Amino acid sequence: MERIKSILRRRLEVVKKRKELLALEEARLVRMAKQKKNVAVKLSKVRKEKFAVMVEEAKLIRVLKQSGGAS
Repeated sequence: MERIKSILRRRLEVVKKRKELLALEEARLVRMAKQKKNVAVKLSKVRKEKFAVMVEEAKLIRVLKQSGGAS
């Protein structure tokens, strides 16, 4: 059981880093959009991916809390 918790914690850290990178990419695309660059499609994809990562993060946190291993 402890091995599973360890794997889940590592996966959670990867997901958090991915979410951080997506937020930075989203900010960059928003700045480009304000400069009248054509980035609407890419911005939409980044926002969808960021939302999916946030859902995955929430699931991992929930599983870790239920197993008593939240960090």
